[in-house]
Amino acid sequence: MAITIDWATKIIHIPKADTTLVSSSPSEVRELNVNAFRLRLKDLEDDAEGITFLITHIHSTIVTVGGATFARLVEIINGYTVTFEDGPYTVNLVGANSNITEVTNLNMVSVRTANSAGLIQQSELEPLKFSK
Repeated sequence: MAITIDWATKIIHIPKADTTLVSSSPSEVRELNVNAFRLRLKDLEDDAEGITFLITHIHSTIVTVGGATFARLVEIINGYTVTFEDGPYTVNLVGANSNITEVTNLNMVSVRTANSAGLIQQSELEPLKFSK
C-alpha cells in the first residue's frame, strides 16, 4: 500500500507499511519522516485526480538564522485530516515540526511529535558532536 488521499472526505490515509520500524519490543514503535510524507502529498496533489482539489499542506523549508539552522515546518491545511492504519503501535513524527497530531483521526495508534519552537536541524549538529 501507499499513502493515499480520499479527496471527497479530505482524509489522508497512511498505511503502517509506509512507516519505519524502530522497535518491536516491548511495544511496536515506528517512525514517519514528515518531509518524505509531504513529498508524497505533493505527488498526489499534482496527479490528474488531485490537481483539481485544494492543497493539503504548506511547507517552510530549513532556515538558518544567526548561525542556527532550524528545522522545516509542515502544516496540514484546508480541512484535511490524517488517519494512520489502525493497530496497537506508536508512530514518532521525525524530521520536521508539524501539526499532524492536531489533525489525526483517533484510533488505536499513538502519534508522538517532538515539535519545538527552537527545533534545530539534526544533520547540522552531527558533525559538531565529536569536534572537540
